[in-house]
Formats: sequence, C-alpha cells, structure tokens
Amino acid sequence: MTNSSSAQTPSAQPQQSYPAPAGPAAAALLPLLILLFVLVVLIIGAGLLYVTIAHPSLATPLTVAIAGVTLVVTIAGAIAAFLAISRR
Repeated sequence: MTNSSSAQTPSAQPQQSYPAPAGPAAAALLPLLILLFVLVVLIIGAGLLYVTIAHPSLATPLTVAIAGVTLVVTIAGAIAAFLAISRR
C-alpha cells in the first residue's frame, strides 16, 4: 500500500521573467515626466500670479496656501528620497 499522507509535489515549472522595457522609449520616460511636471507647475504658478494681480486682496490667502503646498511637497520629496536610498 502507498502512504496516503505523503503530499505529491506539483511539477516544477520554470518561472518566466519578463525583462524591463529597454530602448529609447524607456530612457525618455523620466525626462518627459519631469518636463510635464515643470510645465504643470509653471501653468499653476502663472494662474496664481494672474489671480494675485487681478485681485490684490487675495495675496495673503494665496501666500498662505502656497506656503502650505510647499511644505507638503517638501515632506513628500524627503520621503521619496528616503525610499529611493533605502531601496538600493
């Protein structure tokens, strides 16, 4: 008789690993994302400048809002830098 308590092992199938995309498209992704981020920041900054010039009474609230956003971006940048260093 065979031992029914012995577990049968499934056939080992080799794991397929797919390589990361290479070539000019992958190499250009990060610079394009940086350019897009810079353009979006410039557009938002231009809009805030226009609102401040058109409505001077909004200068103080916009300054406080921009300071808050700057603080959040700084903290997010520090966290991203820490994560990038810890993954190496």
